[in-house]
Amino acid sequence: MIPTKFSTRDVPAALRREVVEAAYGMHVPNSIDFLHDAPVAAEMVMRHLGDSHVAFVETSPVRLTTPPDDTGMLYIGVTERGGGVIGANDDAVCVRPGDVRLLRRERKCVTIVSEPSAVLSIAVPREPVLDRIGNSDRLSMPLSLQSPAARMLRSYALHLLADATAFTAAEQAVFSSHIVDLAALMLGARGDGGEQARRRGGRAARREMVHADIRRHLGESDLSIDQVAKRQGVSPAYVRALFYDQGTSFTEFVQDERLAHVDRLLCDPSFDRHNIASLALLAGFGDISWFNQLFRRRFDMTPSQRRADRRFAVAAE
Repeated sequence: MIPTKFSTRDVPAALRREVVEAAYGMHVPNSIDFLHDAPVAAEMVMRHLGDSHVAFVETSPVRLTTPPDDTGMLYIGVTERGGGVIGANDDAVCVRPGDVRLLRRERKCVTIVSEPSAVLSIAVPREPVLDRIGNSDRLSMPLSLQSPAARMLRSYALHLLADATAFTAAEQAVFSSHIVDLAALMLGARGDGGEQARRRGGRAARREMVHADIRRHLGESDLSIDQVAKRQGVSPAYVRALFYDQGTSFTEFVQDERLAHVDRLLCDPSFDRHNIASLALLAGFGDISWFNQLFRRRFDMTPSQRRADRRFAVAAE
């Protein structure tokens, strides 16, 4: 299953409230009332991952009412931008960017988003999390993105939303278990449950963060494992071990990513005015002769042949 995307830009104004309610209802049952007289505006991307699901929502001011839930799901909300109030009367809680809140679903909850906002919402099965933390009182802990575990959970969820790959059922189950592990770590999992969560979910999330870091800095010819480790706040040995877990190495991963990046550029007509050497340099290759050898070994053709094949395929359409 690939991520589901929704935008009110594609919906007539008169139908937007109803359609937004239905779309977000695939993530959490709700009723919605948009506030003020501003045009209704909402963007959402959502992904189901077996027992878990994640959603990123950008919305104009809105009142969201969620009914009591008996499905056993725990909802974690990360305020990315904007904010508002969760609850009413004495238990009302103000939320601002960087806050992490657990939505209490055993009773009706009213959330008022008072300004244009963006929220990452993560739904996980409640029982596996409780099994690891051992005490439901931890569900009331104040949380924020200052917590390393919360940052890892956020990064991992956003990575899954950004990946357009169609995951198999088996892959979804693995990703769901990682999210559960990270949620438990964020809530203070202890003992064997905490160790299992760190070993499985924490390591998987850190690997994804390392991969994302490398892709962001791919064009730097001097990209090194020491630089990545420093930015991630871990040791070079730990980064090296993450790649060994996958049967590869830092050098091999960087090389493969650079080759794949050049291949994408060769297939992009907007880069036709660039010669092949400049594309290789854009991807971080410093030795053009070595790049040509690697490309031919990887794709069984030269970069020039790859570009020519793409042009021939377009002309034949």
